[in-house]
Amino acid sequence: MYNIIQKIIDECGPRMPCSPQEAKGAEIIKKELEETCDEVQIEPFKCHPRAALGWIRIVILLVITSFCLFFLIQLLLELFWAYFLSLLSSILMFLAILIAWEEFFSYKEFIDPLFKEKDSQNVIGKIKPSGEINKIIIFSGHHDSALQFNLLKYLKHGYVIIIFLGLGTFFIWFLGSLIFGILTIFAFLLNFALIYDFFLNVALWLLIIGALPMLFLFFFVTPGKKANKVPGAVDNLSAIAIILGVGRYLKNHMELIPANTEIRLISFGCEEAFLRGAYRYVEVHLEELKNYDAECVNLDAIQSIDYLAFSDKEPTTRTIHSEEVVQKLIKAAELVGVKVKVASLGGGSVLEKIVGQIGGGTDAAAFSKSKIKASTITGLNLLKLVRFYHQETDTLDKIEKGALENVLKICLGYLINESNNK
Repeated sequence: MYNIIQKIIDECGPRMPCSPQEAKGAEIIKKELEETCDEVQIEPFKCHPRAALGWIRIVILLVITSFCLFFLIQLLLELFWAYFLSLLSSILMFLAILIAWEEFFSYKEFIDPLFKEKDSQNVIGKIKPSGEINKIIIFSGHHDSALQFNLLKYLKHGYVIIIFLGLGTFFIWFLGSLIFGILTIFAFLLNFALIYDFFLNVALWLLIIGALPMLFLFFFVTPGKKANKVPGAVDNLSAIAIILGVGRYLKNHMELIPANTEIRLISFGCEEAFLRGAYRYVEVHLEELKNYDAECVNLDAIQSIDYLAFSDKEPTTRTIHSEEVVQKLIKAAELVGVKVKVASLGGGSVLEKIVGQIGGGTDAAAFSKSKIKASTITGLNLLKLVRFYHQETDTLDKIEKGALENVLKICLGYLINESNNK
């Protein structure tokens, strides 16, 4: 497992979504799966990968424009244009919050067509049972790596402060401009003066607090190929290595495969582009997945032996995962003697829950959102991840010895329990 991680890094390098390096990584994984699976195929798809983080700049420009229009009002207080500018300022903030909500907090392709469409791919390996298929169990991960997060690279723990200051400024000004816009309508209809001075003070304080964070967020990632710097050993070749390990183990221990159950080993593309590969896969195969009572055990960022967790929910996208799959994972961990906690994505402590609100999602969300049973196994030490997460330093040495092995055992334990229950 450790060797295949280094092999992909050496031969492909960083693999940002829809890059030639991502495609090359998919080909390597396909060849590995062909050694252990009965059927392997690459399913191509198209998406707009830069929309996943490109929305940030659009939103910041809308926020800045909203502020500028608001400050212009003081020059036109006695004129009709004051009412017009106040409403336009509010409308721009509404559009900004809508884009942020749809793109990031819902992972929908709301403004994706504004960005260039590119090609990506999923790799699917199938291990078929000898008899009739009546169930599908999926083990999945993703082979693309993230664009480098500049704020994490240069600010480390300060990243969280900047994010929350920027988001705080954004949401408070949205509420402020909304209230001001409503009052503006009443002022116009009832012919009384705008209540401007109070909101002017609010806007000035927000700029004092939030101007620098918003400037930093504008350069969240670098444009073009220069952002393609992350080797992605932890996120997420760690998961791919385990999935390939499952295939190799099952090749020599076919008795572990539950009766009438097809095992699918899937490597998704474009997870870092807001799960586009997983969403495309579920969309194409939804009827089949429902007919065969599919379950997905997704793996994401297996780094620490002491921080393994089964995700029951993902706060950012408000995704609730399958309680049935979580309970099966708990029993599998107990069977193989691995200590794992159950927590929402990000972790269970107060700090981890706060960070989890902006932590994004995993490929399991694409399944759970479509009512396909799923959960994700994660393994990130929150205090250490600032050293490597979505940075050039996400290399093989960051993976603690034993982490991959323990998750492999859990996956095999999952199949053993399924076989015993048949």
